[in-house]
Order: sequence, then C-alpha cells, then structure tokens
Amino acid sequence: MEQQIINSIEVTGVDYSYRRNHVLKDLNFSLPLGESIAILGANGCGKSTLLSILSGVRYCKGASIMYGSHDLTKDKKLRSKLIAFVPQTDPLLPELSVRDNLLLWFKGPAKDLDASLELPSVKMLNISDFIKKPVKALSGGMRKRVSLATALINDPQILIMDEPAAALDLCYKAEIREYLAAFHESGRTLLLTTHDEEDLSIITLLCLIRDGKLHKSSRVLRGDELISVIKGESDVP
Repeated sequence: MEQQIINSIEVTGVDYSYRRNHVLKDLNFSLPLGESIAILGANGCGKSTLLSILSGVRYCKGASIMYGSHDLTKDKKLRSKLIAFVPQTDPLLPELSVRDNLLLWFKGPAKDLDASLELPSVKMLNISDFIKKPVKALSGGMRKRVSLATALINDPQILIMDEPAAALDLCYKAEIREYLAAFHESGRTLLLTTHDEEDLSIITLLCLIRDGKLHKSSRVLRGDELISVIKGESDVP
C-alpha cells in the first residue's frame, strides 16, 4: 500500500471568545505544509490564541485539525510528534542548566539527548558552548536560542513560533531569522506571528486576522499599505 502524501492540514470550526470578546469567528482554512507562513494582525486580534489552539496548548471546543485522516485535536501523540510550539515568553526554568531544561522537553530517553543535539536544526543554534550554564546566566538572545532548541530537539515537522524576535536586539533578531529560514529550507513548515516587518523576508505565505477572520494576502505587502490593511482602513489584497 502506498504511503499517503499529506500536503496540508485542514482546520475547521476554530471559534474562540474571551468572555464578550469574540476574537476568532468560526475559522476554516487549509494550512499548506512546506511553507513559511506569517500571521499578522492588530494587538488582541487572536493571533497568539490561534497558534496556541493549533499547537494544542489551548483547547477549542468544536475545532478540528485534520492531518490526513487523523484529527490532531484527538490524536495528541501524533500532534506532539509533528508540531513544536515556542511561545513569546520562554518556557525555561532559570535555575536549571541549559542541558536540564532540554531534558525536561526531550521526549526520548535521557541517554539519547546527545544524539539529538547533533540534529542539524539543533546544532546550528550553537548552544554547546553554554549547555552547562544555568539559564539565569544567559543573555536574552541565548535564552531564545535555548527556547528554540527545546522545540527542535524532538525533530518536529512543523514549528510554530509566537513573536520569535520579541525583546531582542537587532543582531539577535537577525540570528533567529537565519535559524528559522534554515529550518524552513530543510523542507519543513514554519508558522509564526510577528510585529517585525523584517521577519517577512523569510516567509512564503502571508495571512492576516481581521474582525475574527483569517485572510490570505499578498506576501509582498509592506510598509504603509500593510499597516492600512491591519488597521482595517483598506481591503486585504
């Protein structure tokens, strides 16, 4: 029997409210695999909420996330294998060493961690020089690299990142952007939210959340035109 080729994840019924604030309104969309996708929108529009639902961090009643014949809202083991999520605020324990933080997130036996550190996507982060240091002794850029490593250590096919360059200086922002571009160029899927227009240089598909709906847009949208669309002052091209 031929192995099924899955080209996209089909998402339906994503509807979410915070009390009276209806941020996501019955979203139904196809998430193409192998793309580098940015989701933009005004503050509070539901970008982070959508990412947390797709990654399984947040439950959304009635939502379906289909990977072929598998509903990832129900098949949590498969979703955990396929998808890694890096939130805006790092998930690290500052008192522990980098290595111990990685072990907390590593899904294999501890003896296999060193082999996983040699994965190209992890090795490019260059964390070996400070792997024994406590996280609290690291700079912001180093912490972001470790946060990314906690996701990549399990060799996911889909990486979801919420504001990857938040609170970093220009040099570290450029470094993180290079890592994410390399991840996508390896044939895997990248999905991110950002407020940094420079991050759009590595994306192949641009989407916007406006009025609770997700819209596919021109990937070359930039500057004042982009701001106008996000604010709702002009139509989504």
